[in-house]
Amino acid sequence: MIGRLLVANRGEIARRVFRTCRELGIETVAVFTDADASAPHAAEADQAVRLGAPLAYLDPERIVEAARRSGADAVHPGYGFLSENAGFARAVLDAGLTWIGPSPEAVAAMGKKIEAKALMAEAGVPVLPTIPLSPDAPTQMTETQLTAPVLVKASAGGGGRGMRVVRDPADLAEAVESARREALSAFGDGTLFAEPLLEGARHIEVQILADAHGTVWALGERECSIQRRHQKVIEEAPSPAVTPELRRELSEATIRAARAIGYQGAGTVEFLLSDEGFFFLEMNTRLQVEHPVTECVYGVDLVRLQIEVAEGAQLAALPPSPVGHAIEARLYAEDSGGRPQSGVLHRFEIPGVDGEFGLGARLRLDSGVVSGTEIGVHYDPMLAKVVSYGRDRAEAARRLADALARARIHGLTTNRDLLVGVLRHPDFLSGALDTGFLDRHRTAAPLAGPEAVRLSALAAALAGAAANRAAARRHGVLGGLPSGWRNVPSQPQRAAFGTDDGGRLEVAYRLTRDGLRAEGFEDVTLVAAEPGRVVLETAGLRRTFEVAVYPGTGPGTGAGMVHVDSPLGPVRLTPVERLPEPAARVTPGALPAPMPGTVLRVEVKPGDLVEAGQPVVVLEAMKMEHLIVSPASGTVAALHVTPGAQVEAGLPLAVIEPTPPRAPDGGPHTEGAGTEPGTATDAVAGAETGAVAGAETGPGPDAGRGEHPGAEGRPETSPETGAPPETDTDGQPGTATGPQPGLGAGVPSGTEAGADPGTSGGPEIGREIGGEIGGEAMRP
Repeated sequence: MIGRLLVANRGEIARRVFRTCRELGIETVAVFTDADASAPHAAEADQAVRLGAPLAYLDPERIVEAARRSGADAVHPGYGFLSENAGFARAVLDAGLTWIGPSPEAVAAMGKKIEAKALMAEAGVPVLPTIPLSPDAPTQMTETQLTAPVLVKASAGGGGRGMRVVRDPADLAEAVESARREALSAFGDGTLFAEPLLEGARHIEVQILADAHGTVWALGERECSIQRRHQKVIEEAPSPAVTPELRRELSEATIRAARAIGYQGAGTVEFLLSDEGFFFLEMNTRLQVEHPVTECVYGVDLVRLQIEVAEGAQLAALPPSPVGHAIEARLYAEDSGGRPQSGVLHRFEIPGVDGEFGLGARLRLDSGVVSGTEIGVHYDPMLAKVVSYGRDRAEAARRLADALARARIHGLTTNRDLLVGVLRHPDFLSGALDTGFLDRHRTAAPLAGPEAVRLSALAAALAGAAANRAAARRHGVLGGLPSGWRNVPSQPQRAAFGTDDGGRLEVAYRLTRDGLRAEGFEDVTLVAAEPGRVVLETAGLRRTFEVAVYPGTGPGTGAGMVHVDSPLGPVRLTPVERLPEPAARVTPGALPAPMPGTVLRVEVKPGDLVEAGQPVVVLEAMKMEHLIVSPASGTVAALHVTPGAQVEAGLPLAVIEPTPPRAPDGGPHTEGAGTEPGTATDAVAGAETGAVAGAETGPGPDAGRGEHPGAEGRPETSPETGAPPETDTDGQPGTATGPQPGLGAGVPSGTEAGADPGTSGGPEIGREIGGEIGGEAMRP
């Protein structure tokens, strides 16, 4: 019997395993690095062992040593990191510890996709044709073989890394080179192959559980087709497309796959489902991020069953029967273009949760963060998984969308709007899904429309005035007078806010004996105003606006951000100081770093002529490659970085001097006829009215996204068109859209393994960055 268990992982999966261990009376051991020493998982365990550097989660020797030092007698790998590392599994067993997972031989058998597909074909599991790509002849495929699009894939690992769609033979060489470089970086193995691209297919996976006594359960399928750049975003069980007969066929194929390699423990067999049938993608020899939806529908604790199987227990002859429907949404700290975000998560509250990591909940929260957690740049940016359970699919979707829409998420930009948009989309509700869903549908429109933002700004101004009055009362300074009181009224009180789309709102109001008088809000009545709560009535409709103010972090800063939550949707505002500190002047044509990171490559040199969209610098941040591209044709006037340099967000990387536009007659452009991008005039206009817009594309991963350090293998690429981290699918992407001007395609560059594919698309970089200062893109 296991007495003390170490979880070789972090975040929500570590907390998830700890919950089951507490129920079983098993002591727990956490591991942590210097980058997440204050993380919730490290505080919740009975013991915690420091590993050191951020990537130490990938060091088998350190993990085994931590188990020895803590007196653990078992190791659970979680998902991502080392969970599918056969060498790690052997090291744990060689140390005399119990390994909560399949045998090292089973892990190794499924670790290389080329060999795994051959094994599955022998076992009678349908597979797609494999087209080898030799390192010595990477472009050996002929135009005949490329009559239809193909998907280049890494044989090792997953999560969308080392994966490229090729539609034109002329693009093959570049795609292979890029995929091989990415695969080597992520998995240490650049072996590639290609297979036909099934567009319009669904990503379906089947949960298995097997014991050492010959019993194998197939616990139904999960639908994982809602993906963004090969990363899973929303998963559900059962699939709305799977009939009882198809479910039987999928289950039989899955059981054959498990028996073919003598599998024991929990795992997942993934398939592509199209009009032509279903085809094996890969087998994930671990628990997956989306396992909660199976737990909800089948009423089982998969972690408990993993532990019991490792202790030698025998499963019942038949698995339980499914009841109801469950949907999971992955909440990520990322912007509308998919770029990971870092910073402090000031507030994190999901209303209606009746079970944290709990079974039997109608609304379940599996989270690696709490209010106040700082999200760094070293690990996957998944904050939490929110899971709803209902009698049917419609009930589960409505409950989940409502909970996410009402959530209080302050401090960081997240994909919450995207998730709610998908869950409420008619095509999603009708079950019309495939891996290209997010390429076809723009679902990330802000929950709060323009009028909601205006009313939220008014509420923020009134709450600020109420806070000032409260402070005056505490200090005995004319606290009884109304805000903005003057002996002879003249000018209204004013407050200005910046909005997330780069705009600016100014609120002008006066509080009189007759009530609120606000310019542009003639039909708005103030019902109540407190520092954190304002009630407004508009056209007979009364609404409450909850206002939270968070201080800035820079010297001399006032309020850094204001979050306003109301039935109209969440709004984030940035107070504009009446007397701002002098701002540093931005060099015209400067290309700023969009986030902290490391310079991987510099693609140009001073004096080079560049075209709009041409790569200038490749930046690695959050284990993803971000292409910083030229926003316009011009000359490289300056380079401020070299490979290996660490940069902070906003630091100029290079300066591009735009080519002067030509007059209509071909003569030189006359001075004064236009304003050059990046000038002071443009900077002001951009700050007040510009917006950084991102085109939506689809996600989807696993290790759940899961194999990244720190969070399930979500693929790591950037928002523009890359694939984010974490996913455990090899799922074929739907339609792929190339990078937009100012953007490239994202490419994971981490060392973790595992994640899911989905769709590839590229958001556009908005005016302030892409048009006037520079563009950031992801490598395809």
